Amino acid sequence: MSSDGDVVIDIYNIRGQKVKSLVNDFYSAGSYKVIWDGIDDNRRNVASGVYFYQMKTSGYTSIQRMVMLK
Repeated sequence: MSSDGDVVIDIYNIRGQKVKSLVNDFYSAGSYKVIWDGIDDNRRNVASGVYFYQMKTSGYTSIQRMVMLK
């Protein structure tokens, strides 16, 4: 069952280096859409390629692969 709580979504490159902290906030239970614009934490465009995002809540962790195409 879903519950309210802190949500963290970070994006990593293929080398495992964090390139973007996308979400770090409290959310009520429900469905949400988050869009990454391809900009890293240093406000630079990232290259096309494979990236991973990790989503963490108090009782859940998931790592998924995604492809950035420009």
